[in-house]
Amino acid sequence: MKDLPACKTCVNSGFLCSSCQEKLDTAVLTQFELDLAKDLLVLEEEEQFSFLKNISFYKAIDFEDVVIFVIGKKDKLKITQKLINWLKETYEMDELILIEQTKNPRAVLENLIAPNKLISLNEIFLATGDIEFKGVLNKSEQNAILFTKEELEELILELTGNTIRIEFQ
Repeated sequence: MKDLPACKTCVNSGFLCSSCQEKLDTAVLTQFELDLAKDLLVLEEEEQFSFLKNISFYKAIDFEDVVIFVIGKKDKLKITQKLINWLKETYEMDELILIEQTKNPRAVLENLIAPNKLISLNEIFLATGDIEFKGVLNKSEQNAILFTKEELEELILELTGNTIRIEFQ
């Protein structure tokens, strides 16, 4: 793998250097991500998963039965259904969402609500000089989306660093 959430040596050995240990202690890195990274490194040695050598894995968010897998740009096209099925089966996930790493809230929100559509995303300039976003989703699709309004807002903040307000119309 090109990039991992922790040092390749730490992932392989299971013993963390001071930098990776600090990431784990401050919740920047999770034990789930370490386990997942280790399994992916083992899998990339198999011929059917050799494409993993050219993929970046940045973060995994375990959100109840849904896992959000943050990968490198254009890596989404390289990931096979066989790997997705293996991950779902091994980690007992109901749903796996692949998101390419970006600071763009539109791209992340569209991935989180797919196959539903985003009606609009507007920038709001606050008096403090900060910028927030307002995402408008179709009210008739509210029950089809895997996450609540609050969960979407929290996930966008964690994945992009941007504050967003979600509205259903």
